[in-house]
Amino acid sequence: MRICRRKLLRASGVIALVLGIGCDRSPQSREAAYLKRGLNLAAHKDYARAALEFRSAAQAMPTDAEPRYRLGLAYLNSGRMGDAFSALKKAVELNPHHGPAQLKLAELMLSSQNHDLVQQAANQLQALLESSPDNTDIADRLAISEWSLGKPEHAELLLQQSLEKFPSNLTSSVALSRIRLSRNDLKGAVEVLKNAIRESPRSAAAAVALGELYLLTRSPNLAETELRRALQLDPRNAAALLSMAAIQRSSGRMSEAEETLRKLAALPDPAYKPLHARFLFETGQRDAALAEFETLAKAAPDDRQARSNLISAYLRMNRIQAADDLLARSLKKNPKDTDALLQRSVRYLQSGKVEEAGADLKQVIRFTPGSAPAHFALASVYKIEGRARSEREELTEALRLNPSLLPARLWLIQSLLTGEENEAALSVIGQAPAPQKQTLALVIERNWALLFLGRAKEVRPALDQELHYGPFPELVLQDAVLKMKEGNYASARAAAGEVLKKDPENARAAHIVVDTYAAQKQNDKASEWLAGVVAARPKSAPLQYLLGQWDQSLGKNAEARKAFESVIASNPTFPNAGLSLAELDLKENQIGAARRRLLDLVNADRKNVKALLLLATVEDAAGSPAAAISYYREVLGLDGNNVYALNNLANHLTIENPDEALKLAQQVVEVAPDNPAVQDTLGWIYYRKGMYGTAVEHLKVAASKAASPRRQFHLGMAYLKSGEHDLGRKMVALALQSDPSLVREQSR
Repeated sequence: MRICRRKLLRASGVIALVLGIGCDRSPQSREAAYLKRGLNLAAHKDYARAALEFRSAAQAMPTDAEPRYRLGLAYLNSGRMGDAFSALKKAVELNPHHGPAQLKLAELMLSSQNHDLVQQAANQLQALLESSPDNTDIADRLAISEWSLGKPEHAELLLQQSLEKFPSNLTSSVALSRIRLSRNDLKGAVEVLKNAIRESPRSAAAAVALGELYLLTRSPNLAETELRRALQLDPRNAAALLSMAAIQRSSGRMSEAEETLRKLAALPDPAYKPLHARFLFETGQRDAALAEFETLAKAAPDDRQARSNLISAYLRMNRIQAADDLLARSLKKNPKDTDALLQRSVRYLQSGKVEEAGADLKQVIRFTPGSAPAHFALASVYKIEGRARSEREELTEALRLNPSLLPARLWLIQSLLTGEENEAALSVIGQAPAPQKQTLALVIERNWALLFLGRAKEVRPALDQELHYGPFPELVLQDAVLKMKEGNYASARAAAGEVLKKDPENARAAHIVVDTYAAQKQNDKASEWLAGVVAARPKSAPLQYLLGQWDQSLGKNAEARKAFESVIASNPTFPNAGLSLAELDLKENQIGAARRRLLDLVNADRKNVKALLLLATVEDAAGSPAAAISYYREVLGLDGNNVYALNNLANHLTIENPDEALKLAQQVVEVAPDNPAVQDTLGWIYYRKGMYGTAVEHLKVAASKAASPRRQFHLGMAYLKSGEHDLGRKMVALALQSDPSLVREQSR
């Protein structure tokens, strides 16, 4: 078909006219439009969409700091701390005189708990204060930075100077009060806020600040007096209502708490809307709560949080289909709805669909890389799959994005403590935001880390202070451990016994009692006591498992086997019971039985890393290296950084495939540089490749960290080849004297 040239030209003109409508706008006008839309969305707390508009504004005017500043604020409000830091840093780079961006960046650096960043923030704030000496916001943040840097006297001086100029500045008063409280000057902390009230007697915020201080110091009656005064001044003060509800709930005045939360939910701020419904749900009024959640979701169809609250209520009431239907409708409407994807991943995890959950979470992260909740949830997937290193990486990333995510911090700390990485756990605790460090949960984990590190003296002061407020079981257990370390075994047993009275199946408390007897070389008493405890609770899997472990440590394999079998009989899914039986089989050279037991575990869950690793060990013992290699490779398919699998596979491949062995050994050294077995493997591979000098370097590290005949033999052989014959012959002779079978190593 021929197309008329005139018509084509006419059509082209129309297209150009249409396109020109968008193209005639200047970059400045496009930026202004994007900023306006972003600010409107931010005002309605839709920070995710606001961030998109601010990014577009930044693209329109890449040299302007304002869009980057606004983007940083949106990220902050979304909990995307890492992205917020990058955006604000860019804003300051584009315009070093952008005061609000400088101030917010400094504030973010202060929250990092990183000494170098805090020092940078202090320097930046000092420069800002010199140019704006009457800016109390800058002075307050500079004081906080000085406090964080261990200079409380200078911090107090700055705040006092600020209050001399502006006595009614409540922010300065609160900061000064907190600093004095941190120095155990409760009287001084209270006096500062009372002065603030005298300066501003009609200030509800000042009364709230004093009330919250009393709450912080566990004086609820004094706190309630101040909060009531605040509410007389401002009946709609959200902070006062929130704290008052907490006091009423903790004192059992539920009808008063409900009425307070009803008032709070009536406020315009969407963040408070669901609080009354949540209270109803938590106090057993589930139907009324659900009706309220449905009303809130219907009133705000575009409010993702309202929808998420409703889905959570459906799930907790076992209305699974209603939750799934709502999620399906949401994702049909918008397949990139990250909130719906996140909740569907939780549903998948609950129903055992781990791969599907992982796929949804990876999609969320692709759409919103700064989503701390998605990384946190993905850690659950890796935990189920037995990928410990990936689990920790996701928890670390979640905390990088949102340092205030306490559940992620606690989980990561507990994972590190379980893996005996106690210094790393203590470091994660130290990186927590300052207010979190005073929470009971973190105090408890810090105590455990210090105890495991042998720093018991540092535990006692904090422990005694917390025990003063109540005998929390974890604290009582720590007290028992401390007493045992002090040699006060009777008191340690008594403390652990108090925990067992309230929780008779607490295996850790029972373990402490057994350890106290063992420390006194009273193994018979330990066995008798533990047998009595188990007899009183014959169906307790944790206690039966403890009994099995104790018998196994005494070499009573038959009794241990009986206990482990009782565990499986009472709880077939109890972790590690099947593995413990397989270890007994292996110890007794029952290779076939161990293999069958482990294959049952692996066939039931092909991602059971512990079972796969033990199965590889069984195949090694059976003289089937090819089978062992296949299991090690299977583990690495699940967890590419598994130290045990990497190291053992490298050992297996040393002769047949030294290049791959070297690559694996280099990888595992990066993962676990301080592990002597890993250093020994890498050194021996270098030896086999004729790189004797490099071999000596790694083998010396291995032998110095944990000497053994095998490591001495390897190091001696490397010395011989590198020309240090006398030292080499001496070490080889000593090693062979301890273990003559090492002569076979020369052929490997």
